[in-house]
Amino acid sequence: MRSGLQPSSLAWLAVLCLAATYREIGHVKAWSQSVRSTSSSKNSRLFSSVGEEQPPSKNPWREHDKSLLHNVYHKSKLPSNEVDYVIVGSGIGGLWLAACLAKFNISSVVLEQHYIVGGFQHTFWRGPYEFVPGLHYIANLELCAPLYDMVATPSAIYHHQSNATKATTKTRAITYHQAGNSVQADGGNLVSHELKIGDLPVMQVQEGRDNVRKELARVFPSETKAIDEFIELMEKAKWQAGQFATFKIFPPWLQFLTSQLLCSTYIRYASQTTEEVLGALTNDGRLKTVLSAFGGDLGESIGEGSFVMQAAVLGHVLEGCYYPEGGPIQFARGLVPTIRQAGGDVFVKARVDQILVDESDNKPIVRRVQLANGDILSSRLGVVSDCGFRSSLKLLPPHAQKMPGVQKLHKAVEESSGGISHVFTFVGLNASFEELGLKSSSYYYIPWNTTDQNMDATAIQDFYRDTLLDPDVLDVSAGIVFASAKDPTYSEVVMPGKSTVIVFSEAKNEDFLPFLDSNKPSAGLQGRRTEEYKQAKDLIERKMMRSLLLNFPHLEPYIDVVEVGTPLTLFDYTRRFETLGLRHTPQRMCDMDLRPACTGLPGLYFTGQDVAFAGWAGALAGAMVTAQQLLGYTLLDFMNKKTLLRDLGNGDLEDTIQQKVQDGTAASPVEVMIEVAGNAWRHFRRQFSNG
Repeated sequence: MRSGLQPSSLAWLAVLCLAATYREIGHVKAWSQSVRSTSSSKNSRLFSSVGEEQPPSKNPWREHDKSLLHNVYHKSKLPSNEVDYVIVGSGIGGLWLAACLAKFNISSVVLEQHYIVGGFQHTFWRGPYEFVPGLHYIANLELCAPLYDMVATPSAIYHHQSNATKATTKTRAITYHQAGNSVQADGGNLVSHELKIGDLPVMQVQEGRDNVRKELARVFPSETKAIDEFIELMEKAKWQAGQFATFKIFPPWLQFLTSQLLCSTYIRYASQTTEEVLGALTNDGRLKTVLSAFGGDLGESIGEGSFVMQAAVLGHVLEGCYYPEGGPIQFARGLVPTIRQAGGDVFVKARVDQILVDESDNKPIVRRVQLANGDILSSRLGVVSDCGFRSSLKLLPPHAQKMPGVQKLHKAVEESSGGISHVFTFVGLNASFEELGLKSSSYYYIPWNTTDQNMDATAIQDFYRDTLLDPDVLDVSAGIVFASAKDPTYSEVVMPGKSTVIVFSEAKNEDFLPFLDSNKPSAGLQGRRTEEYKQAKDLIERKMMRSLLLNFPHLEPYIDVVEVGTPLTLFDYTRRFETLGLRHTPQRMCDMDLRPACTGLPGLYFTGQDVAFAGWAGALAGAMVTAQQLLGYTLLDFMNKKTLLRDLGNGDLEDTIQQKVQDGTAASPVEVMIEVAGNAWRHFRRQFSNG
């Protein structure tokens, strides 16, 4: 059965990784040496090693998860019939795609190199503490939750009868708790994010555009006109990415025509940086810094990041932020059974070393992969990679790297590579979040002198990236999240009497490469780390804990476990340094070569956030695009309203999204032509300035 998705159906989903941000200099005393030794004496790891630190035996879903999330690969376990696709990677981009295909009786084997399914949805344990390194909130729940429910198997999801009843949203599969249930502004509105920038008052991001406008006007009373104009532009831009992403499934010539004619509004916003848009609205550097605070969710400064992404992040955040009860691993629990129902399966400890390229009728074709243990897995229709464009292309054999289509894709990938990485500090607290008064909202902190109205947001972001490993700079810009306060199952079931904190900040991966021992080239990154690397981790720990205790000093006596993860840690387990995949510059957001199918190499496909945009929701969007590619979606299907959402049983959602997209687009042919001309002028001007 063939299906597809209305172009507008892929409009903005919302984003994952929380932004970096934090506050002003102050005195923080060192915590005890016993706590320091707890963290620095270990190997700091963002992900636990294979087989280590499993959930405590008292965890109620330990046995439930064994067959779902820890199904270790062995050749004897493979389905008896050859599957249709092999999917490399089990993030939401790979799992959702496999589950969606299963709804059309198309089978897939999903291969995960880690010891647990889920990619960045996974969790790991350190002693009695469970940490969630990836997903910190979901915005735009009206779209994200139904998309997940359409392909999930609800009966496989662990359900807890929580004592918490406030601010929850029950869907068919998962219960979501709205962030901010412990922080309420005047009038009782829930606060999803708090921003502390220098000596400015703490700003609270509440649900609803009117509440956001009111809060910004409170801090910047002379800038109400600029605030209103920014919010209006944000509302128009935030739903526009779907059409552009969906048109990537068409042949290149048709993709170009449809994108230019039907995505002119998107291209107008995507081809401008946030700085260019804000610069036309206000000269107040402090307001620009506040409005750009969520740029960290994209890993871009306002001077380099595409405005369309900035609008999407903040635009959907103000609709409310949510967290799945039971943690993000719940998404994997509901998708694996769906995949198995169509004759597929999901395996862990199944590292893919090479994507093989064969010949059929003297033409190259991809149908097989080779695992690290030498096993070769084949499929009927092709191989899909969910590990990012760059990592995927490295898995191709040398002769395939020289193919014109692969070289063209490689060029596009390199032009958008160099995305930011992160450092993480995981903190275990020996008290419940209720006892400590922890917040389910997210806290962004930027330490800076805000007396100068001309403060440069891009310069601030660059400064803290550049000085992360400088011991003379005491502060760091960072984000603070309390996952254990977002989900009542942590305090009631998983970790009674315990709490967790994650502090994170942006990092440049090139700063960490010198910490590898060049005398051990054959060793993995874990075995090549030098003594200087351990010292760098100690420095990061001091800076990150300083930021935490500057803002939440009452937590110091309860610190029990501290562990640091770096870009090298990330590479160990994902084979990439970039936390958010490709960059989100105007170049990338307008690039037409970053497609779900590899031109000139039939059978090789891509899914996940690199196909669309960053984060959990971006990876979900990328999976939807790829699903349409594999299901044979055509322009005629669009014209006849034959869409993926309708085939999956939710035509009402399709209509709602389509209306939201249309509300932000140009209304007449004349306006479209004006936008096309303006987009062309901006493109040539940028090319000339870069040339």
